Amino acid sequence: MKQCLLAAAVGILSSSSLAHAQTCASATPIASNTSYVSDTTGTTDWMFQFGPLASPSHDMLYTFTAGAPPLGMITPTASSYLFAMYLIPSCADSGSEPSPIRATATLGRAIDLNGLTEGMRYYLAVTGTAAGGPGANGTVHFNTPFPVMLQSFTVD
Repeated sequence: MKQCLLAAAVGILSSSSLAHAQTCASATPIASNTSYVSDTTGTTDWMFQFGPLASPSHDMLYTFTAGAPPLGMITPTASSYLFAMYLIPSCADSGSEPSPIRATATLGRAIDLNGLTEGMRYYLAVTGTAAGGPGANGTVHFNTPFPVMLQSFTVD
């Protein structure tokens, strides 16, 4: 009986961790003029490590399609841990991630989106820094004032 309960508990813990795992295809879409709280607490270290990131940390992934300029900035405004935000031009669920084209690990220091290619899909990875230690996780608040390209709409 104890073994059955232990197996059930392990199964519940594993499934709750997997519920927060992301893939490139399931990246959270970013909307314009929105504030976000990126919580990596329940996520996993699923992305391959970026060059500047030496420590395995929990990750959250967002995506958007660049609209017409001017695009503005993504600005981290508050954090509960040592975080890093990387703007990447593509995404891979295994192997090496592409080199970030812009990054920040400082509150109030924005990632400038101006100069991105209109109509191209980009990703924003939120993760911990090497200074935060292995498994670094917490929350990062950020704002997205940029316009995004309309994908489709319907009229009822």
